[in-house]
Amino acid sequence: MISTPRSGTFLALSAFVLWGLTPVYFKWMAAENPLDIVANRVLWSVILLTIIISLMKKWSKVKAVFSSKAGALTLVATTLLIGLNWSVFIYAVSVDRMLETSLGYYINPLMTVGLGILFLKERPRFLQYVAMGCAMIGVSIQLFVLGYLPWISIVLALSFSVYGFLHKKTPTDSFSSLFIETAMLLPFALLFMGYLFQTGGEAVNNPVGPANRDWMTWLMLMLAGPVTTLPLLLFSSAAKKVPLSTLGFLQYVSPSMIFLLAIFVYKEPLLLETGLTFAFIWLGLVIFSIDSLRRKPSLRP
Repeated sequence: MISTPRSGTFLALSAFVLWGLTPVYFKWMAAENPLDIVANRVLWSVILLTIIISLMKKWSKVKAVFSSKAGALTLVATTLLIGLNWSVFIYAVSVDRMLETSLGYYINPLMTVGLGILFLKERPRFLQYVAMGCAMIGVSIQLFVLGYLPWISIVLALSFSVYGFLHKKTPTDSFSSLFIETAMLLPFALLFMGYLFQTGGEAVNNPVGPANRDWMTWLMLMLAGPVTTLPLLLFSSAAKKVPLSTLGFLQYVSPSMIFLLAIFVYKEPLLLETGLTFAFIWLGLVIFSIDSLRRKPSLRP
């Protein structure tokens, strides 16, 4: 039988590989209104999760979430965080700012370590301080040299690191928590979709409103359900089985894939200043990785 930590590592790695590929899907949908894509993500995720939970007969676990006030409030917080993360991510991809999303998810592991230090009373080591210092220098280059704070990167990193942290502390299973999160967002998604139908709601790059879409566009929007649900289910399950430090290490996979897609597939320009920012972030991650490997416990009895 596969041990829990090893199976958790596999689940997390699978989630991050899928996340690394999601910009390809959202690039296909770039002509649509980004908030409409978020609304469709919510709608089709709820439908898919309703089917899955019904087949697995897990409705009792969904109801059990509301027996704990703390658990319910935590899921309200994770709902807001995942809604924010989705919206900013889709916007960034649609306006050709994938490099900033990549930077955000590179910063994310170091923010995860910071949360462990602040809230789990983990004692930081010297090299962890050095790694986080490198990340701060990298962000500072954007602020002082280019003249702006990389808000997309900061919002993505902060929202997802806190999301993962809260799921670490949530007793609910991944199916129940994700269903409740998307169900909480569903009324807002339906209201927005109704508004677009009433007003025409065409996107900037697409004169065809929601009421006049062809079947292929609707099929692509329906795919937002599994594209959204599968990696989040994998991540939510993994977050309960592996340490925060392991999650932080595996999170390198997703931004690396996004970075390569942005440069070599979608031809986003890599400015010298932006390259320096990435260089300091990567240096911090190398230092953090070396420190993690040095501290890894021996497998010998």
